Amino acid sequence: MQTTLRKAMAFCAVTATLLAAAPSKTDSTNPSRLAALTEFFTQMPKGGDIHHHYSGAMYAETYLDWAKSKGMQLDPQTLLLVPDTAHNAISIDSLRKNGALQRKVLETWSDMDYRNHYETQAPPDQKFFGTFGYFGNISNAFLDSGLMEIKARAVAENVQYIETMLKSVGYSNSNHKLDTAFDNQLDQCRTQKDTICLDNALRSFFDATIKDPALDSKVTSFTRLVDSIHRSIDDTSFVMRFQTYVSRTGSASNVFSGLIAAFKADSLDTLVVGVNIVGAENDFVAMRDEWLHVRMFRFLKAKYPKVNIAMHAGELALGMVKPEDLSHHINDAVFVSGAQRIGHGVDLPYERAPKELLATMAKRKTCVEINLTSNEFILGVSGASHPIELYRNAEVPVVLSTDDPGVSRNNLSSEYVLLASRYGLTYKEIKTIVFNSIEYSFLSKDMKTRQTKLLAARFKAFEEKYGKQLP
Repeated sequence: MQTTLRKAMAFCAVTATLLAAAPSKTDSTNPSRLAALTEFFTQMPKGGDIHHHYSGAMYAETYLDWAKSKGMQLDPQTLLLVPDTAHNAISIDSLRKNGALQRKVLETWSDMDYRNHYETQAPPDQKFFGTFGYFGNISNAFLDSGLMEIKARAVAENVQYIETMLKSVGYSNSNHKLDTAFDNQLDQCRTQKDTICLDNALRSFFDATIKDPALDSKVTSFTRLVDSIHRSIDDTSFVMRFQTYVSRTGSASNVFSGLIAAFKADSLDTLVVGVNIVGAENDFVAMRDEWLHVRMFRFLKAKYPKVNIAMHAGELALGMVKPEDLSHHINDAVFVSGAQRIGHGVDLPYERAPKELLATMAKRKTCVEINLTSNEFILGVSGASHPIELYRNAEVPVVLSTDDPGVSRNNLSSEYVLLASRYGLTYKEIKTIVFNSIEYSFLSKDMKTRQTKLLAARFKAFEEKYGKQLP
């Protein structure tokens, strides 16, 4: 009994030292502390990463390997992947013999070595979202091996669950006349903020789309693909599930038809556990149609009540859009769409009635997916400017996640290092955030129970190990 107590006291002492509050400026001049935190959090069980984009999780180096295996080449001027018949293209092997050019590719295809941008560089948000255009034509070519690479990387840093935004179903209504009429009608509904007009338009379009044989074909192909690539993923120590999504930058008809397919796929496949909407939130079309998008989610949630909704909302900062456009995105996702989880949620201080919003989120247990590295790079929001403490103080559940670890070249351990060094959370508070990643995942109830028990066992072993290492 005394030995166990001494171990527990020793472990509390070392974690208190490691997790003591320290301002970020001090951290930057104290590499030994950051190294200790990195070692500690790499070994610590971290539960799940539940705000995770598959295409943004793969590293540029892997995409180049895939391009080579497909016989693709690189245009050295545009740095785009092209067919091997393209004029002046070079092979991937030739690229790798040119150290300077390969470095340029890595820097262009990710955030590597990007500093606070100069006048000749693209702004950080444009830089980040622009990377996906370089590897988009290869990103889905090797989904099975890509998922296994993500799994291996997660297991190596003691992550037991990944909930990744895999891909869209790929469906859009083939009736272009219907699309055009629908877009025109929605434009009128949006301009007048007429919800009755909108509900009638959505209902009519849904009824027509759900009868389209191409919808069933696309959904079936998608769910079969998911089942196929998942076969070798789950084991006793790791599981993976998927979200599907639409891009918020498409036409209203494409967004809604894509959402219909996404909700239907989710309702039919237990491996697809949620629906999301992605893309730059400050994009012109995304801003213009946000009023439509949140109501599309509400409409389809009524049709498919068991489908889970996570929404990117509030990935905005002062100056990116007009001040009034910072006031409602999280509110709309919570109150209109009924989202169970909010991705980013950074513009919270500018939202209308933020205290009332926080109170509702706390009551409903609407979880916020915090992405510290991503928010700092894309939005320039970090440290005390980040609203994470507003959420925590209001008892809104939060989780820590990576967002796009291949593009950002980060991992979940590094996110916990930022959390501990910037905000001074206690070890108990950090454990709560780790357990939140399972509790607020979209796993089934039985799977949550199993994964929670596994996480508790891993923490027990981890704490015993760290206790034994102390004098």
